[in-house]
Amino acid sequence: MKKLMLSGALIAIGFTVSAQDLPTNAEPGKCYVRCKTPEVWKNEDVTIEVAPAYKRIVTYPAKYKTVTERVIVDEGGERLVVVPAKYESESFTVVTKEASKRLEKTVGRPSVENQTVVTKEASKRLEAIPPKYEMRDVTVTVKEGYKKLISIPAKYEQRDVVVTTREASQRLVVVPAKMKSITEEVVTKEASKRLVVVPAKYEMRDVTVVTKEASKRVEIIPAKYEMRDVTVVTKEAAKRLVVVPAVYGTETVSYKKREYGNRLKVVPAAFSKDSEVIEVRAKSAKWQMSERAPDCTSSDPNDCRYWCYREVPAQFTTVDKTILSNNASVIKTTECDEATEPGGCGNATYVKRVMKTPPTTRTIEIPEVTKVVKKRVMVTPPSTRTIDIPEVTKVVKKRVMTTPPTTREVIIPEVRQNVKRTIVDTPATTRVIDIPAVTKIVKKTVMVSPPTTREVEVPAITKVVKKRVMTTPPTTREITIPEVTTVVKKTIPAVQSTREIAIPEVTTTMKKRVMATPPTTRVVKIDSKYGTIKKTVLEKDAVSNEQTIDAKYKTVTKEVLVSKGGLTTWKEVECKLVQNTPLPINWNLGSATLTSGAKRIIDARLLPVLNNGVAVAIESHTDARGRKASNQSLSERRAQAVVNYLISKGVNPSKLTANGYGENRLTNRCADGVSCTEREHAANRRTTFRVIDQK
Repeated sequence: MKKLMLSGALIAIGFTVSAQDLPTNAEPGKCYVRCKTPEVWKNEDVTIEVAPAYKRIVTYPAKYKTVTERVIVDEGGERLVVVPAKYESESFTVVTKEASKRLEKTVGRPSVENQTVVTKEASKRLEAIPPKYEMRDVTVTVKEGYKKLISIPAKYEQRDVVVTTREASQRLVVVPAKMKSITEEVVTKEASKRLVVVPAKYEMRDVTVVTKEASKRVEIIPAKYEMRDVTVVTKEAAKRLVVVPAVYGTETVSYKKREYGNRLKVVPAAFSKDSEVIEVRAKSAKWQMSERAPDCTSSDPNDCRYWCYREVPAQFTTVDKTILSNNASVIKTTECDEATEPGGCGNATYVKRVMKTPPTTRTIEIPEVTKVVKKRVMVTPPSTRTIDIPEVTKVVKKRVMTTPPTTREVIIPEVRQNVKRTIVDTPATTRVIDIPAVTKIVKKTVMVSPPTTREVEVPAITKVVKKRVMTTPPTTREITIPEVTTVVKKTIPAVQSTREIAIPEVTTTMKKRVMATPPTTRVVKIDSKYGTIKKTVLEKDAVSNEQTIDAKYKTVTKEVLVSKGGLTTWKEVECKLVQNTPLPINWNLGSATLTSGAKRIIDARLLPVLNNGVAVAIESHTDARGRKASNQSLSERRAQAVVNYLISKGVNPSKLTANGYGENRLTNRCADGVSCTEREHAANRRTTFRVIDQK
């Protein structure tokens, strides 16, 4: 029962798929093929590390050498030797009486000189300069200019009008201007000014004249002196040096008698075997049509079948590889451990004499020796006292100008004259008089231009009048009056002054002991003493040299699905392409190699058809000459040569099918044993293509 239900379900699915798979809106007489979108794959190279990179280490042991070293066993030191001071006697001068000054009065001679005294100051007198006048012509307007209007009559012409014989118009009547006479006052002589001189005022004043200037008299005040005690150094203070010797001791010096290096132990790299599974083709799926149901009663071979989208499993490959477990390393150990050795590694000592305290000096002070000497000292220096002598004067009369001369302006009034002139009171105008229109069914007079007025300038009437005009205003001229002087005798007193007379100092010479060179110390070097020690030193420590061994890789080609394939829609093609269409390829005898001409034919005829996305079957045939098996193989190789060329041009291989039929499908009678012409044999040697459904 279950089998029957399953068969029924499959048949129903097959009918549904077949019905849905047929082209919709198909047109009579057109051909359709089923096109399937191909699966697009691409190759990718995957690089796998089959052997890891690791380190290879080579070690070199430490190198030692024995050296002899010179060391100080006695540092030596310094010894101080005192160098005594050097003294010498020198003479020095002591002042017993200081230098001073004495003032001496110097009296000059009096002199008499003539002094000019102004008894009447210089002054100025003003002299009036009268103004200058001239007569000028002045144009006076006695009647102003105006405008007069002249009427211009209108212009008419005759027109044929049914009703109006003469249109209404206007006539202008000139209204003349009104004039009036006015009296105007004209200045015939401008106002001016006249200057009147006001003389200066003088008065007599008393002026005091110095006949003998004030002076001073100098009186000398002598200097004051006293005797003082002065302490003089006869022997300067000095120093004496005492040597304090150095203090010595011994100390133990530690040194490395032997140096120790390191030991290096190499732990080589460890490896293990492993493998890695690489996916070389990803999992995919493809459409597949089922076989006909065994109980199908339909005569249509496509009935009772259904499409299944079956899974295509992924493809894998296993690659053997080596894995690095532990990389190479170096274990470093010291040849001697300071922590475990009680006395340390290679340590030794020796005794050395050293200076604990360096030698120094102690200074002993030697006081100075002095002596008291009497010395005369000036307490107050000599000075002068000034006594004032008053001046002698004399009174003289002097004429002084109290008010300077000035000028006073006298106004001269202007002179006027009355002149009559006519002016326009009301300008001329026009008055409009309306003329009524006259109507009649006859000729009509029409005004072309309305009447206007034209302005005529009427010039003004003027009169020339004489007018007195001041060209230069009145001024004043200054006349200088010189001053009056008189000579008066004047006595100038003699000038008193003082002259300093230097009094030299009084000195005495004494002997004095002076330290020329202070006491010093001289350092005497004590040489150091040396000994020798032997020690083992590390010339070069143990080292390791690392060399990196590169990893090894293997490249595996992997197919990657770019886009899935599957059933798509029906595609309309030319009906002749569904049948076998010949490709006019001229194959060389017994050859399956495409010539350049054959490739051009494929590019021109077959590639455009494949670019539409359809699938194509390539079929190749031979003639009956030759062995049947070799003809079959040749035809298959020729069909495959065409397919390979199309794949090299980028055509998906799933859209291409290559079939070789050998001599099985001859188009004429030229079978084995039949005599035929070359043309008849050439008709059987053919390569064709046709568009097929994709399954």
